[in-house]
Amino acid sequence: MTEERPVRKRRSSEQDARLVDAVVVPRYAAHFARLLLAEIPSDARNVLDVGCGTGHLSFHVLSRLGSGGRVIAVDRDEGLVDLARRRGWEEIGRRLFFKVEDAESLSFGAGVFDAVVSNLLYPELPSPERMLAEVRRVLVGNGPLLLTTPLRGTFVEAFDVLRERAIAEDDPSLARRVDEIVAREPTVEQLEASLRAAGFTRVELRRETFKLSYRSAAELFADRLVRLVGLPRWREAAGEERGDERIAAMQRALDVYHGGGPLSLTVHAGCAVAR
Repeated sequence: MTEERPVRKRRSSEQDARLVDAVVVPRYAAHFARLLLAEIPSDARNVLDVGCGTGHLSFHVLSRLGSGGRVIAVDRDEGLVDLARRRGWEEIGRRLFFKVEDAESLSFGAGVFDAVVSNLLYPELPSPERMLAEVRRVLVGNGPLLLTTPLRGTFVEAFDVLRERAIAEDDPSLARRVDEIVAREPTVEQLEASLRAAGFTRVELRRETFKLSYRSAAELFADRLVRLVGLPRWREAAGEERGDERIAAMQRALDVYHGGGPLSLTVHAGCAVAR
């Protein structure tokens, strides 16, 4: 039996859900999903997608399974799940099922899934170890967990500028917040250790790096993807009182460093296959 915990639901607006679907999925999440999809066992009959978002990965996983396979997809965001259900895919309700559920408190019995997939959920959880324990519980004995996450050093260019601001302002609290937020994304070694601590004894890790490229710092900060994926973390690091001021200083600094010309943000994508 698992410890009873309240389900931490949230609900994005339809506009926000569609924005995630149109911007984050094709330009960011798809890079990670590609690593994961290459590892899907085609003979799996029951696959759980944890943190399914708007459902793109769920459908692609289903397409790699045999005719008897099915995918159960869960996410705690009711708005994202609603959008996934409205897509009109013929397999919804037959071999593809969406449910609002918390990854840290799954309702399924032990050993019911042949594989579990999770794309980009890991660093968003307050207690990733709880999610890993739940996943281990619902997997059959040797079933794989296929998990992706941004790794430590993602968006390093932005965080380095904030660290420089902390030095220039002699503000250790700013430096501390930057370090705390950067630490939410694991190193390869930390990810492997977390998986082994959850009971996975065989862990394989892949790492790929890609770039988000821009013609200028102004274009970078105007990008809807950056505003959805990067900027909330940068603002949190910058602090509530002087956040706007420091974000504006970030843009000026990046322009100076790159002469007002092209620049890029680095993303380190990690994919773990754990059994």
